This record gives sequence, structure tokens and C-alpha cells, in this order.
Amino acid sequence: MPHTRIPAAKLETLYTQQALSDSDPEVPVEYTDVFIAGSGPIGATFARTILQTSHYKVMMADIGSQDSKVVGEHHKNSIKYQKDIDTFVNVIKGALQPISVPPGETYIATLGGDAWTPSSTDQLIFQGSNPNQNAQKNLKGAAITRTVGGMATHWTCACPFPNEEEQVLNPIKKDEFKKLLDEAHSLLNVHSNEYDFSIRHTVVKETLEKNLPKERKVGNLPLAVERRKDNPEFVTWTGPNTVLGDTVHSPKFDLRPEHRVTKLVYDRNKPDRIKGVLVRDLANDRDFLVVAKAYVIACGSVATPQILEMSRLGGPALGKYLCEQSLTFCQIVLKREIVEGIWKDPRFAERVAEHHKKYPKDPLPIPFDDPEPQVIIPYTTKFKHHVQVHRDAFSYGDVGPRADSRVVVDLRFFGKQDIQERNLVDFGVKTLKDSEWVPGVTDIYGMPQATFDVERSRADAIRDQEMMNDMTNVANLLGAYLPGSEPQFMEPGLALHITGTTRIGNDPKISVANESSRVHGIENLWVGGNGNIPDSTACNPTLTSTAIALKAARNVLEYLGRVN
Repeated sequence: MPHTRIPAAKLETLYTQQALSDSDPEVPVEYTDVFIAGSGPIGATFARTILQTSHYKVMMADIGSQDSKVVGEHHKNSIKYQKDIDTFVNVIKGALQPISVPPGETYIATLGGDAWTPSSTDQLIFQGSNPNQNAQKNLKGAAITRTVGGMATHWTCACPFPNEEEQVLNPIKKDEFKKLLDEAHSLLNVHSNEYDFSIRHTVVKETLEKNLPKERKVGNLPLAVERRKDNPEFVTWTGPNTVLGDTVHSPKFDLRPEHRVTKLVYDRNKPDRIKGVLVRDLANDRDFLVVAKAYVIACGSVATPQILEMSRLGGPALGKYLCEQSLTFCQIVLKREIVEGIWKDPRFAERVAEHHKKYPKDPLPIPFDDPEPQVIIPYTTKFKHHVQVHRDAFSYGDVGPRADSRVVVDLRFFGKQDIQERNLVDFGVKTLKDSEWVPGVTDIYGMPQATFDVERSRADAIRDQEMMNDMTNVANLLGAYLPGSEPQFMEPGLALHITGTTRIGNDPKISVANESSRVHGIENLWVGGNGNIPDSTACNPTLTSTAIALKAARNVLEYLGRVN
């Protein structure tokens, strides 16, 4: 039905009450079978699984806009970014919105004249800042991408299988989970051989294999990517569009960009069932209710518990047991002997000769279109961190004019964090009456402000130091540090791999949802995303989250079959 403005009194009732019954004041209502909040790869996994195997209708809402013609396409599929990967850094910077920003230092010693300045007791509050955030306990680098497709429109597409030590607390049976991981591997279109013909990939990988023990298992980084058949110079990176496949064109699929999912309300006559979800069309600030048979919240590790907290759902574990990976980073310029060895290697002779025929003044033996290295050193019991030796765009690490990008290699080491109940993201107020930004109370979208309370343990610090030592050792095998990109610990949260905030498990006291991702105590509400992972991990989490979501989506179908 068409959207109409809800009278203020009725809207306030919807914002403040947690339950509805058929006798409540009439509000604009739309109907579907399955409502999904979030359009990233996890939301897409739910949608595809449900749409391709049933007759049910699916409505998907996302707070972000659709920024590409293809729903949820990875922005790095653009030719211009594949020709110049450093320019993609600015795309990522523009896409990421910080989650919790404490007010900064406002004293300016050099500000003279009669300029206005706050008093020594005043605190400046900038738009979107959070005065309740303790800077020492913040995940300063943590950010959200609000767009159709979410962070998967610019992710690295790294999809390594988790080590057994990264699956200890997962309640899904091991044999079943292994099959789900394999299925997720296929759904995300993961390959490990798309860079095998690259000169740079070959020499970097072989240098590490030669100098590191076999137990390190140096190999090809599994990536959700496929080299194009029409032009092998370019690749197609997986985005939510890949996961959705043809189901995105189904008449049963209804995508709503720039729609904020505000809160879920349960049935007053049946408190263990969700009756509807309050949604706001951001384009015109109109609110309406969506009534469905099943509800899925898959908005990321912070926005998902945010919606549940607003709805007073999720239980005592919601937002707690938060884990975020530590991250060390450096860039090196390849050793002279590695580069000069390319001239002499018969495997590369034809390509090197062809390149120098075209560009005789180029001092490097590496063709301009030679793909970047994509190498993994996986997590092991002895080395409890995940390693990526590659060349990719993040919100940091662009080379610029300092060196030729062809001889620059990035090293990123990801470390695990001890699971502690006290590490959490808190949202404070649970009842809101409007959508304006209130410092420390709401974010710029009018939802409860996320505030981090996270500290690393002594054991974390010891592992982090071991990881840094390992990175410097690996880096020295490959080359010399690029000035300005020497070994460093990155800002907490910059890994963008937060887990645990909606963790799955068997005990409602220490988990939010069961092994099928259904929220404890609610018969028709599921959660999805990295927050569902109950373990401390060092590897990239998307493959694991997708595997968990596949099981959850089938549980949704089983539920719909029963209620019908």
C-alpha cells in the first residue's frame, strides 16, 4: 500500500512500545513472507537460498543507497581501479563511516586574535561524535559501509578456511560445518589459482616457500574472484550480486534501498513471535510497518545488535564477547636479487621480452599488466595469526609516487583476541522517539549510539608481539621497508572483522542465537553476519559467516513450511 505519514501520537506509540496486537491503532502496513535487513553477502545468502527453492516473497531493506547499476556489485570490478589499484584506496575511505568517535582535543595554542575559542571547561561536540566514548577502550578504526551490498562492495574477497582452533566454540557439528564451508566456498565463487601465471605472485610465493619451513604452509590466498575469459588482464570480484545470482530479477524479490530498519515488535498475544518491523523510508522520513512470517537481521556486527537492542531483544549476551583482530602492516620493496632473477628465469622470458620490445626504456622486467601477488601463510598452532602477502587497496597503504607499485608488496598480519564477556559494544538508551542526532545517545541515522568498551588481554599483547616479530622476519626475506610504511600496529578495529556480538551457541545466557542462528526465545527471528561467529579468529570471517548463514536460511525455510 502507499506510504502515508503516521500521526505523531501513533508513531510515538510504535517507537516506545515493544508489542503489537490486532487492536492497536491502524498504521501503514506492507506484507511479505520473509523480511531481510541488510544487503551484504549474508543477507544475499538468505535471500538466494529462500528464493531459489520456494515460492515465498522476500523484502530486503538497506539503510544505504544503490550506488551501482548492478545490485551489490563489487566496485573494484571497474577497469580503472584494476589498472590503478592505489586509486581504489580513496573509494574505500569514502565508503567507510566511523562507528564511534570521541570528541577530540580542541585547544589550539597558535589561534590568536579575537577568534572564538571554547573555555577550558567546555567540550566541543562535532556532528556524529560520541562524548561517551572512552578513547582508550574504543575501536577507533571500526567503521560501517552504508550502501546496497555493504562492505562487500569493496572487500578484499579473501576467504581462507578457518583453522580447527578457530572453530572450537561453534555449536554446529564439525562434519556438517565442513560441508557448509565447502558450499559457501562455491557460493562466493572462491578460487585459489587465478594468479598462478603472475610473475610477481610466483617469485614472492617461491621466495617464501624456499626460506620458511614447510609447516608454515605458504600457498595461494583463496579469493572470491574469477579471471575474465574475454580479457584475462582483468578479474571479476565477488559481491552480493554474485551471491544473489539470477534471484535478484525474481518478481518475488523486493529491494528497498535507503530504508532504515528501526525496530522489531513482538506479538502481544504471543511474546515469542515477532509481529512486525518498523521501517523508515529515509528519502521522505515516512515510517511504516512490515508484517512478515519470518525476519532476518543481517546488518553487520554492530548494526545487527543495534537493531536488537532497540527492540529489547537478544538476551544478556547481546553485544558482549566482542572480538576484533589486531593488525600489523608494512610494505616492502622487493630485493634486487628477486627482481633481477626475473630477467634470467626462462619461465618468464617470452613475456619479459615482449614487454621490453614495447617499452625499451623500462628498467623493470615486470609487464605493466602483470597481476599482483596473492599469497597466504595460514594460521597454525605455533603461529597464531593469519598472513596475507599481496598488493591490494585498503583505507591505507597507497604507494603513490614514492616507488614503482610493481615492486611493492603489502604484508598484513591478523591476530586473534581472547574471548571476554566484558569486551562489548553498548547502545545505552533503548527507546527513541525521533530520528535526530543526539550526542552520545543516537548516531547520525537516529539509531542508538554504539559505544565500544574493549581491552586486549596480556595474552593478546604477547601474541601481538610474536606476530610483529614474525612479520619483520617475513618482510626481511622479501625486501626493504618502503619509507613511511615500516612495520606498525594499525588502529584497533581497522581489520573490520568484529565477531561475537550476536554469537551462536546452545546456552541463552552466553549466546544470542542457537546453532541455526535463530534468536533464543523467538520463533521467527534469525540473525546473520560476522557477529554470529562465537570463536576468536585470525582469518577473514566472511566464508565462516556465509557457512553459518546457509544453515540458518534452510532453518527459515523449515519454519515457513511448518507455519504454512
